[in-house]
Amino acid sequence: MADVNEVSSTLIDELDTLGPLLGIVLILAGVFLMLRGYERLHYVAGATGAGIGYVLTPTLSTLVPDLGIKDLHLMVILMMLLAGIMLMTIQLSIYLMASIGTYILFSWSFRWLEGQGMEIADSEFITNVMAIVAFFSVIWVRKQLPMLISALLGAIATLSGLLVLSGQPLAQFSPEDSSTLVLVFVLFFLSITVQSRAIKRKYEEEFGEEAPPPAQQNQGAAQQQRRSYSPYDLPDLR
Repeated sequence: MADVNEVSSTLIDELDTLGPLLGIVLILAGVFLMLRGYERLHYVAGATGAGIGYVLTPTLSTLVPDLGIKDLHLMVILMMLLAGIMLMTIQLSIYLMASIGTYILFSWSFRWLEGQGMEIADSEFITNVMAIVAFFSVIWVRKQLPMLISALLGAIATLSGLLVLSGQPLAQFSPEDSSTLVLVFVLFFLSITVQSRAIKRKYEEEFGEEAPPPAQQNQGAAQQQRRSYSPYDLPDLR
């Protein structure tokens, strides 16, 4: 049975053979997610499913018997299968998108800290704190979907595409490199800024500039629908 790291390295080498075509596809998909992901939940769900398939390919390749299927073909099958499942189950996709986004964030954080010479896994206190933070992060990220996940996946796809077009191997795209994390953060922040302004501008065009924010308007509507006034109610003395 092959080693996971060995399969992962082989898979990256097979992706590199696709050349500029892969780079162009990654850049187009990444830019689209970074700019319009907030209004296309099904596209974000499909991209998340494809990302999960890519991450699971090395592990599943070591578990299944040798059937003569190339790792690249197995990756394509998994990406299409999981993308289809995510598209058919949007509500489940919301939870999975929050989970995969948090997984990427903390996985990259651990690898970056290990690249700086810090052994996080040996500290039980730090791992427990990270687990608690990850739990609440999933809850928060779930409320901000699909903007956050589309920004993260878009930044990763865009940088990967630029790396391929420049003739560099995908193996150089590593979270252990501080410059990689900085570039991902910059693109992520730019995407969040652009999408937030687009959401605000779209809301103002529909409801006017003097309308309350969507969150406040929804809260007011919910309070009005909660219970109608009854003549038997006591007066409100607040």
